[in-house]
Amino acid sequence: MQYQTFRGSDLKEAISLVRAAFGSDAVIGATRSVRRNKGPLSKPYVEVAAAPAPDEPRREAASPRPVRARKNGQSFRPAAPSQQQGLLERELRVLRSMVDELSAERAPHQRAEALLHNAGIEGSLAKLLANGAEANARGGSPALIRFLRQRLSGALGFAADPLEQAGPRLITCIGPSGAGKTTTLAKLAARARLEKKRSVSVITLDTFRVGAVAQWQRYAQLLGIPVGVAHDVASFRRLLNDRGDDLVLVDTAGRSADNASQDARVSECLAQAAIPVDVLLVVPAWLRARDVERVTEVYATPPATGIVISKLDETDCIGGSLHAALGKNLPLTYLCDGPRVPEDIQAASLNRILDALLPSI
Repeated sequence: MQYQTFRGSDLKEAISLVRAAFGSDAVIGATRSVRRNKGPLSKPYVEVAAAPAPDEPRREAASPRPVRARKNGQSFRPAAPSQQQGLLERELRVLRSMVDELSAERAPHQRAEALLHNAGIEGSLAKLLANGAEANARGGSPALIRFLRQRLSGALGFAADPLEQAGPRLITCIGPSGAGKTTTLAKLAARARLEKKRSVSVITLDTFRVGAVAQWQRYAQLLGIPVGVAHDVASFRRLLNDRGDDLVLVDTAGRSADNASQDARVSECLAQAAIPVDVLLVVPAWLRARDVERVTEVYATPPATGIVISKLDETDCIGGSLHAALGKNLPLTYLCDGPRVPEDIQAASLNRILDALLPSI
């Protein structure tokens, strides 16, 4: 088998030249990345050695299936599935080796940004965190990961657990529908009631979602706590004044980006409280960075005091959700990693975040 060398500015261009010459069944051999010269003006290119696919032997004449077909007067035989799979696996191996080789030639800050992108942290935030990577590149990827973990350690903030704070307190959760606001508050209610032995009551402002009130009534019955429904500021004030509990939990509804009236209603209700208020923005761990940035804009009022990252059990790429904390300098308060009440909630911790985002090598 005679191989020919094809050159392109990148792997995609070189492979396209191979296929133009030999078709999609071409056999890919060695590949390498080459620099024309050394220096700042050097331009790398990719070389791919390839050859035409070998002809298959004829089948036995006694085969019950047609040995050959004819197309445009020329004899041909489709490649067997096993051969197609073998060619595909070989091409994938070549692509992986090329990616590894090309990655090693990239500047340290580009490699650091790539690690962050793979973890879900994107855009200007990734560029900012990757600053200074050049001084930590000699140890390869493990050194870059250690550097990025240190950068994140300095950038992330963590709030004290509100349940550990003495005295009466109001905690509310805001965020998009389906983020886990009600479940998060139910976990907090159960922990405060069963573990901390504190008195708890619930006020729900979510009169829009079907079944929202009934869901809280079931939780309240199981936990033995009172629950009230506030339809406006006056009813919220009345319920709040009637409660003498250590902890008041306020549930809210998800809303659309243009529903400013809901923003005003929640803010006006919270303004009635004469006790410290924690406003927790609940962000699902699987949200992309762009969507998280939009969520923080939509739920800018009332202003959040902390972040809850929910649904950690549903993804292995949590970096997008961290844009809510890093982009707005908000502290992380709780992490939720399942639907169980109250087991699947814990105070946010740096090691848990770093290990989920960039595991040490």
